[in-house]
Parts: sequence; C-alpha cells; structure tokens
Amino acid sequence: MTFTDVAVVGAYGVVGRRVCEALGGLSVVRLGRGEPMVDAKVVVNAAAPLRESALPVLDAAIARGAHYIDVGGEQAVMRQIYEARESSARRAGIVALPGCGLDGAIGDLAASWAAGCQDGDLLRERAPDPLTADEVAVIHLYDDFALSAGAQAALFASVGEPVLAWVRDRWEKYRGMRRVGEREAIANPGGAALSVPRHIDAPLIASYASTTKNPVATRALGLLARAMPRIPRAVAGVLAPYPVSEEELARTAFTVIARVRRDFTDHLVTVRGSDPSRTTGRIAAWFARVLVERTTGPLGVRAPAELVRAPAALRALADAAQLTIDVVP
Repeated sequence: MTFTDVAVVGAYGVVGRRVCEALGGLSVVRLGRGEPMVDAKVVVNAAAPLRESALPVLDAAIARGAHYIDVGGEQAVMRQIYEARESSARRAGIVALPGCGLDGAIGDLAASWAAGCQDGDLLRERAPDPLTADEVAVIHLYDDFALSAGAQAALFASVGEPVLAWVRDRWEKYRGMRRVGEREAIANPGGAALSVPRHIDAPLIASYASTTKNPVATRALGLLARAMPRIPRAVAGVLAPYPVSEEELARTAFTVIARVRRDFTDHLVTVRGSDPSRTTGRIAAWFARVLVERTTGPLGVRAPAELVRAPAALRALADAAQLTIDVVP
C-alpha cells in the first residue's frame, strides 16, 4: 500500500492553503471538507469549525493508523479529544496533537520553556515528568486585529461555552484579567489552558487575550466574554462569517507571553510575529514534518511540549514562521 506523507483536510480555506504551501518537499493530498480520507502518514485538520470536524477526522485518522494534527485551539474540542480519544489513539499507535496552531502550540511551548524545560534534543523519547509552578498565564496580544472566515466560524461555534482555566486539579469557569504594560487582557478560551496542565503542575493555568489597547473597549469585550456562555447555542447557527482579505490578515501583529511564577519569581518567554493564519499554517506544517520523520517517542493524545522539547522546538518554529523570541529567566 502506498501512503502519502500528509493529507490536509480543509485544504482550500486560508489556513489549509498555508499548511499546504509550507509542506514543500513532502507528498501532499488536499481534501475538501467531507471528502473521503486517504492513506497518509499524517492528517492535518484545517476544516473549521473544529467542533464539527475534529472527531470525525480524528476517528478516520485512527482507523487508518495516521497521526493527527489540528490547527485550532477551541477549548471544548481539545477537552473532548483529551478525554474521549486518548486510549484509542494510543492503541492505534498514533500521535494526536489538537490545538497545533498559534492559538495553542506557541503558548504551550513557551509555558514549558518558562517553567524550566531543559534544552536538548528536539524529539522526546518519552513524555516528560510534569514541571512545577505556582501559576501559569499565557497571554495573547493582538494589534490591527482581523479574523479569517475559519477563525470566525470557530468563534461563533463557541457561543454558549464558558471560558475554562485549570484551577487546582480541574477545569473550571474563569473570568480573570491580566495587565500587561498599559493593556488589560481578559480571560480567553485559549488552548494553552487545556494543554499546559498535561506537563506543568500549577494551582492556576489560564489563557488571556487583548485585541485592543483601548481600556474602555477591553472592558466592553470583558462584559461580552462573560455574556457569551449565557447566549443560547441556537444563536450560533445564524451567525455568518464576513469576508476578510489576506492583506488584512497579514497586517495583524501578535505577541504571545508565557508568564510562569515559580520560586517566587516571574519567568517570561515572549514570542512575536505577524499574520496569524500564515503562522498557524507553518506551525502545523512543521509538526507534520516532525511526525512524518520520527520513528519513536510518546503516543496517544499529546500536548506539543510532551512531544518535543520547548526551547529547541520554539527556535525551529521561529525560523520556519518568522518569529522572534525573548526569554527572561
């Protein structure tokens, strides 16, 4: 049987196209949403919203013995995959990496680095023992903010869902805020709050975001975020994405800050870049290459930092996705 290297589901959306562009040198099959799965070493799921596509695509990958990656960071989706597909993925001998884009992987790796992950070989032979910290905050700051149609669909699909943080030993509803310089960041349903507890033991692990420097607008967004879980799920079906040009998407600049308090000191890893759609495409493509080439290591549903060592991985991703990294030990 002949296997292609990578099958990209949702290949004709903005992020799907970027994934395919970044996979040069590998054999790639492009699939539209709902097309039959093919035999591949790795399946990349870029079909938004992941709430509808993640489990069917993951199950098809498991059935064919293919590693799975998705490009989102939707908390409800990641939690469902972690809780419902761990054993089946491990028995199939595959790796499943949910939240493997800007909204998940960068914060996950940056938090691991800030929490004291030691440098070394890129690939792990086994999943790491958990690091310890007093608190982990992963903060996303955006300027000239724009959302692709797929990201809008993911946002609309989250209507009615609470923002979750890891509080002591469980995921709980969370409404906190963080100040970063002159900006206020509100609790955000980011993927790091779901993935980081897998490799860092801390009483509080939460994600925050700021899309504007205007404090009044930030407070308004905070009120909207608190209202979102109370909006009926039926509303999601009538919300429609609006068109955004690729030029608008490219102008969006982002900063991801992992602030880890340990030993009574804040340790920070900051990652900066632009064009979230392009960056997500390159992150997913980079991890797809890793999984195509690797022959050993942890299996099952994993967080990025369980598969690779954070310092080496973030440096490699910085080269692949034109990112800059600052570390305050």
